[in-house]
Amino acid sequence: MLLLKTTIFPSSAAELARLLNESFRYLFLFDADPVTIRHKSYPHLKELSIALDGASLRHDPPRALSVSGAVKPAVTVDRLEINASALALGPAVIGVSLFARAVQFVQSRNADEEIVLSIASAADGRIEIAASPSALEALITRVAQSEASKHGVAIDSVRLKLRAKTSRSLAAEVRLRARKLFFNASIRIIGQLDLDDELIATISGLDCTGEGTIATLACGILRPHLQKLDGREFPLMALPLGEIRLRDVHLAVGDKLSVTAQFGKAG
Repeated sequence: MLLLKTTIFPSSAAELARLLNESFRYLFLFDADPVTIRHKSYPHLKELSIALDGASLRHDPPRALSVSGAVKPAVTVDRLEINASALALGPAVIGVSLFARAVQFVQSRNADEEIVLSIASAADGRIEIAASPSALEALITRVAQSEASKHGVAIDSVRLKLRAKTSRSLAAEVRLRARKLFFNASIRIIGQLDLDDELIATISGLDCTGEGTIATLACGILRPHLQKLDGREFPLMALPLGEIRLRDVHLAVGDKLSVTAQFGKAG
């Protein structure tokens, strides 16, 4: 869903683009306005393009919108395209791309009678969310180093290994080197990630093991943080564009970790 900070539906494509750009500014930090519109006969749009390359999710994004009342047609879009490479969601950096044809947006109202847009239907569409193993390794390194350094332990040489278990599940193994003064040890962290139809990822089975005093110390530092993550859900769909129902959700491991899904009436 996207909130338009107005109680009056925009009367032109230019006004709609301005309000959409304002909506994305409530969610993300970016330099140039992301929304581009080409229209046929407003409110029929030929193309709605959203470019969020290099954008960052705000530290305090608005909570999920609550709407009520009647739902009315808003705009029809022949081609909807979203591209967001190097999209920063907190410490994580991902890439998101979405393409859809014949998209119908509807409007509803929030408690302040402001207009909220959401996707009601699409002829067909595809979404992909991807991250490189090196980016995930860098994220793990930052988190581990931040916590371990508080106890005088240095973390070196982080290596991440991912293995697909099913089309919706993968096993992860992280190997780190922990060092304190002249002593070092190898640490192994394992876990599993499962994905549901709504692109919500759940992390489970986290455990930290290693041999020696340094490994025991490092795992003792990291284990409470792993316990906080165990069972936690992470919504991967960062772009709040509606209640689209996904199908053919697939998780793949290769040069990149990618999640793909289809939606719409086709198939």
